[in-house]
Amino acid sequence: MHAPPSDDWEPIDIGESDTSVYRRGNTFAKCCAPSGIPDLTAERDRISWLAGTGFPSASVLDWIELDGPGGACLVTSAVPGVPGDSLPPAAHDRAMRSLGVVLRELHSLADCPFERPLADVIATAADVVRRGAVNPQFLTDEWRRLDPAELLEQVVAERSYVESVLEPVLCHGDACLPNVLFDPGTLAVTGLIDLGRLGVADRYTDLALTTIQLHDEWSADPAPFLAAYGVPDPDPRRLHFFRLLDPLTWG
Repeated sequence: MHAPPSDDWEPIDIGESDTSVYRRGNTFAKCCAPSGIPDLTAERDRISWLAGTGFPSASVLDWIELDGPGGACLVTSAVPGVPGDSLPPAAHDRAMRSLGVVLRELHSLADCPFERPLADVIATAADVVRRGAVNPQFLTDEWRRLDPAELLEQVVAERSYVESVLEPVLCHGDACLPNVLFDPGTLAVTGLIDLGRLGVADRYTDLALTTIQLHDEWSADPAPFLAAYGVPDPDPRRLHFFRLLDPLTWG
């Protein structure tokens, strides 16, 4: 496990990545092995860019190259608030509306230098499937009954349709509830975290993951979120496509 160079950091268990995360006061350190430096560098650059737009998010405080075993640590400010998956049921309706507004604002930001072309994302999925690295915990019960290669075939079969209706916007890329922080009193969104996949992509990259999270984590009808976002009648084919594609890209 890679750690910051000083011993006053508290390790925390958070996220699904191969990095180690630590907290000290109002700062976080995300540390990686040498093999993870390119991905952590990309996340650092995305955090810096988004913070520069004034959008609510963390700020980069330090970048540390580790001696000895090597690797690096990205030190950022903590975003105030509580993660979305910890909100009580009574807060869900208002929180969904806040999230819809903020996600639309994110998608409206211009001049982002980072991109996630659909072809590249599908290529990543194909590599994960080829290596047998798909995590079955990320799949539904129905999808677990199929070989991951069959799931990838479904993605490829729908690719031409999705490309014909593509709506490129700035997407978070992993817009799940733990990555959205809320003020527990007002239920306003206080910021977004884990920006390693931030980049220009089809808006349904985020809409698909957020709506399925609202259903799975909150057992909620995402209608208030979609109405606040401005797409009350989303395209079901694109929702299904990106919900299926996403779990094939982690591994």
